[in-house]
Amino acid sequence: MPRYLFFIVISVFLLNSCAVQHHSISGIRNWSYPQNQLDKQFDFRYVDHILEKTENKRAARWANRKNIHVISICLINNGKTSIHGTQLSFYNGDEKAEIMRNLWLGRKVRQRVSPLLILALPAFIIEDALFQSNDDEYGNTCSDPFFDDEPSITQKVVDQEFKKQVKANFNLTKELMNFQLANQALFPGKPVYGVVGIKCKGELNHLHVVVKDVDFQILSTAK
Repeated sequence: MPRYLFFIVISVFLLNSCAVQHHSISGIRNWSYPQNQLDKQFDFRYVDHILEKTENKRAARWANRKNIHVISICLINNGKTSIHGTQLSFYNGDEKAEIMRNLWLGRKVRQRVSPLLILALPAFIIEDALFQSNDDEYGNTCSDPFFDDEPSITQKVVDQEFKKQVKANFNLTKELMNFQLANQALFPGKPVYGVVGIKCKGELNHLHVVVKDVDFQILSTAK
């Protein structure tokens, strides 16, 4: 089998089996949010399991195993004064919710390389067996003009997969930080979209938001 044909076969097989890909979560701004809380302070809406809904399946499976709900929120400040995201607390029913910081979330709820990457091992063996036959009886390797002096084909494919994983995790963390509620200000009447990780076994029950008592206030009304 020519090396270029082997390269095509192994690339398609491994990359389809083990592909790691980040799907953007930025579309949460356009989602339809069911109303969950409406009072003088807030109009609060949220959607649960957003990693699963945005097709980041491996990250979603990890979050589910760790009992972490990754939710997208739409929050409108109904008051007359501006509020900073650090002033907010979430309650799940009567209990204060345990919130995961988005930077930590990006490092933990990340795309992992598929266990199917173990298939690279037999591919290494097959590649070695196929192209060992190109050695002549004196131990000289016959040149293949298409892949002369190239490193292992399987290794190149595996390296590409790891690079994709690093890029996917970087993009996921970057987007999570862009939606970090603690980095945003809530001006009266203006919708704010965020992503929040909540540690909770089972389903969320009557999730709502309250304002914490703090010693500062937002003085600027710039939007």
